[in-house]
Amino acid sequence: MNKTLIKLAKLPYFRTSHLEVLLPYLKKASLYQKISRWLKKGEIIALKKGYFVTKEYKEKNITDPDYLIYLANILRYPSYVSGAYILQKYDILTEIIYPITSITTKTTRKYTNSLSNFIYYSIAPKLYIGYKRHFFKNEPIYAASLAKALFDYLYIKYSRRNIKVAEIIVRERLNLENFKKSDIKEFKEYCRIINNKNLLELGFKLFKK
Repeated sequence: MNKTLIKLAKLPYFRTSHLEVLLPYLKKASLYQKISRWLKKGEIIALKKGYFVTKEYKEKNITDPDYLIYLANILRYPSYVSGAYILQKYDILTEIIYPITSITTKTTRKYTNSLSNFIYYSIAPKLYIGYKRHFFKNEPIYAASLAKALFDYLYIKYSRRNIKVAEIIVRERLNLENFKKSDIKEFKEYCRIINNKNLLELGFKLFKK
């Protein structure tokens, strides 16, 4: 591995602009040729246009779920991980493996790479709340609370669809045993914010406590 790749292998991701700093003597055409060679050899992996990670860094960190959350936050900013991915983590959804789902105030978007599928759902700024800050190797990462993850999941899926509440409950088969009273209260508050009749009814029927 050459000196540049050794330096890059210490980074959770890098951009083309990082390489321009590391290799200031290269013209853009030569820089892109170098990137292309590294990609063909499998020494680096494309995350999205202009964003990469070395194979070495990926292999050392791919089993850490916080690394995927970190990347999800980076690939589309601002965003926080939420919805199905968080619910699966807490066994609220158990049937299938979900991609890394995130909420953003920007347009809906999807990025697919060898690490995962990263899906971003657009939401109104007033609903861009309910997330918490954690850390991945001293870098801040943002993920929804359990209550907000459930709200985001149901809001994205059903707020614009004319489906009866009873049918939604049967469809989803949510395992809500891990919800505490504080989680239930928080979830209902989000339902009140949007004042959506269907989701308000759903919120109160899901939790009878």
